[in-house]
Amino acid sequence: MKNLVIRALTGAVLLGVMITAILMPPYLFGVVFFALMMLCLYEFYGLCYKVEQAKPISRWAMVGGGMLFVSVFLAELYQAPYIIPLLYVPFFTGTFVVELFRHNGSPILNVAMSLLGHIYVALPFSCLCMIESLGASGDAGVDSANWQGGAFVLAFFIAIWVSDTGAYLVGRAIGRHKLYERVSPKKSWEGFWGGFVLATTAGYFFGKYFPNLPEINGHQLLDWQWAVFFALICVLGTLGDLVESLFKRYFKVKDSSNMLPGHGGFLDRFDSAIISAPFAYAILLLFFR
Repeated sequence: MKNLVIRALTGAVLLGVMITAILMPPYLFGVVFFALMMLCLYEFYGLCYKVEQAKPISRWAMVGGGMLFVSVFLAELYQAPYIIPLLYVPFFTGTFVVELFRHNGSPILNVAMSLLGHIYVALPFSCLCMIESLGASGDAGVDSANWQGGAFVLAFFIAIWVSDTGAYLVGRAIGRHKLYERVSPKKSWEGFWGGFVLATTAGYFFGKYFPNLPEINGHQLLDWQWAVFFALICVLGTLGDLVESLFKRYFKVKDSSNMLPGHGGFLDRFDSAIISAPFAYAILLLFFR
């Protein structure tokens, strides 16, 4: 009972912080999600050190991953895409140079794992900035850039939360057929379809009843498009969950860390979002083309 209370309190605090950041002005969103991304990177590079002969350049790589997020955020905020190569590329190419002067472990593994953190963690979080900035209007800058994408980021996370809840409840009640036993023995096909149906239904009602959904390029998403969006995020989020389970099996750990009481680590909470965020941005661009 005590563990359940701790888990609920931890989840409620994290949920409250995220929703507040999503619906508040851009700088608050950037600060909160930058912090969440850095915590995920910290966990990822900590896991990488469990691999024999792998010694990623963790401090350099964390700064580089942070710079990727910051450069995308500023590029969206000030409508200046040149900021991304200006701020991030030196850290990307510099990873190879820094490894040149190290004598620790395997150079190939070190560079590969250092940059994998940017691809696996920093890039998806940066895509959330791009979703948040959808529909920006006016002159560039935080005071005038009217970021309308908060509703889309909120919808993205609602799709993941609803899908996870449906999968857990249905899987626990009637789950019999394993979804992918080699990677995640507890997941079932019944649970997946339960989450899929619940997410699709939630998407339809989100589009129908959520107030003041933004218009982009002169139109809003239709109810069926929201249903499709939620359904696709359910599928992609499930794949993200399985990918992180695969990594944890490789690293021989149960959780990415114990930083979130009752939940494991931050990577454990954002595994679904990490894989699905880039696709979510692409799907929204397709719908609003």
